[in-house]
Amino acid sequence: MKYLFKFNYFLFDLPYINRTIELFPPWTYFISIGSCILYLILIRTVFPLYKSKFAQQSFAIVHYGLLCFYSLVACLTVFFYLIQTNEIIHWSELLCSPIPSWLRILSISFTLSKIWEWFDTAILIAKGHSLSKIGFLHIYHHATTFVLFLSIMNLPGSEKTGILFNGFVHALMYYHFAFRLPKICRPVITTLQIIQLLTSIYIWYSIPNVCHEYKHFPRENFFEYILPYTLVPVYCLFFFKFFLQQYLFVSSKKIE
Repeated sequence: MKYLFKFNYFLFDLPYINRTIELFPPWTYFISIGSCILYLILIRTVFPLYKSKFAQQSFAIVHYGLLCFYSLVACLTVFFYLIQTNEIIHWSELLCSPIPSWLRILSISFTLSKIWEWFDTAILIAKGHSLSKIGFLHIYHHATTFVLFLSIMNLPGSEKTGILFNGFVHALMYYHFAFRLPKICRPVITTLQIIQLLTSIYIWYSIPNVCHEYKHFPRENFFEYILPYTLVPVYCLFFFKFFLQQYLFVSSKKIE
């Protein structure tokens, strides 16, 4: 079951129906770069038009609650799969073994959920937050995670652990957004975000060095391979900055 995302070529075997999708520019650019531009257009022009709908507390609770539930299900599904296949205790198999068709379906849905998460911004805008108050980290993160997950699906180890780690952290995060965890949990969630990102970038680096079948991937797919190295360190830097500002150097600032 083939999958290859490149900025100038997209190959994708649809699970179970024996059909292959091949896309070329400009369609590949519409999917990758276009998704980032679309998000920026939505938050500047469309989301502010629907403030009354997004501002409803019921909408926010349903949105966050469903994302919490979905993230937890996705995380546990991959976790039990890794236990069943013993990949959880075999490093090379975790990184190198291709995923089955049914798990690819979950992976597709998880990548598409990064577009669903754009409504996080819509809710903040509806609550009266300006884009400057929402902040660079939030906007940059939501604008780029869809294309990031398109890229990490190229390698099986990062595809599996991406769902596992990100699903776990997002289950906690969205539960907090919907129902509010104790204050002490906020720095824990941020710390887990940073650990998740650092671990994921290490796994991305390790796959071509451990897996013979992917040793040429960095050279043959240069831009797609360096994409996580350009995005994830920025996430880490600003999550770390957020951690310092919110939890260490708060002075009289109130932690909500």
